[in-house]
Amino acid sequence: MKDALYNQLLAEIEALSDDQVDELLESLHLRKDANAVSRLITARLTEQHGCPHCHGTDVVKNGKARGTQRFICRSCHKSFTPLTGTPLHRLRNKDKLLDNAACMIDGLSIRKTAARLGFTVDKTFRWRHKFLDFIRLQQPAGMTGIVEADETMFPLSFKGQRKGLPRAAKKRGGKAKDAEGNEQVIVVVAAQRGSRKVFDHVLPNKTAKALTEALRPALGTDAVLSTDGNAAYWKVAKALNVQSGYFVSTYHGKGGKGTWHVQNVNRYDSSLKSWMTRFHGVATKYLANYLGWRRLLDRFHDSLTPQQFLFHVLRTSYSGELVST
Repeated sequence: MKDALYNQLLAEIEALSDDQVDELLESLHLRKDANAVSRLITARLTEQHGCPHCHGTDVVKNGKARGTQRFICRSCHKSFTPLTGTPLHRLRNKDKLLDNAACMIDGLSIRKTAARLGFTVDKTFRWRHKFLDFIRLQQPAGMTGIVEADETMFPLSFKGQRKGLPRAAKKRGGKAKDAEGNEQVIVVVAAQRGSRKVFDHVLPNKTAKALTEALRPALGTDAVLSTDGNAAYWKVAKALNVQSGYFVSTYHGKGGKGTWHVQNVNRYDSSLKSWMTRFHGVATKYLANYLGWRRLLDRFHDSLTPQQFLFHVLRTSYSGELVST
């Protein structure tokens, strides 16, 4: 824009009413968000190096659909967008992506998010779990140094399920009880000491075999496993060929024995459960999604911007660094 036109625009802004100023600010906000979303989506296309169908690199533009640039591969003749292969493919209202990301950073409930976005509760719920589809897969692998591991429990929940319950439905209301017996879900959590790397996995049972298979991708060959007195971890260390040490809380105290403790894991578990109380119970079938959500926020000290959150939503790979947007 030429200087004369720009100065004229500034002068005309001064004559706007308060309502008109609010409308202008909203329009500028939407334009800024649309540009940021476009940059993030385009960045993903650059990373995937061509066609998501055949991985060919002979790709050309092929018009737009609902404002999203489409491409066609000259090798397999299939069309695609930068979002093809992601949970956000075919998603409408893309102008709301950053607003939804901001709500998720704040940990808002479904109803509060729906009110802020102007969506129905059902649509907001679908958006939440589309955002979490890739995030839950982002787990650190091959952790090194001292890695603390311990289990934490969550109540078995069939929240939202109306048919096919394996037990009688429970009445709504009242104080939530701690998980007991068969009414509990076991999650193993491993944390690399001296870092923000946290790995977690929902276990099918308490056996050493289940622990071993869960922790196999998490532990590097030079990891040293630090646990409590659960003998199953001795079998894990032997099966994965890593060094290990342990403490017995009834003998050494909850603080551990020198190097051998799980205080970092306990800190994370406490933070995780405190954060999850805002949701008033999480259905077990969605538990892994919420675990991934919390891992991402904790990894970056709860300091993510909406743009950074959306960047990670579009990727399955684990990244330990913030991305400038």
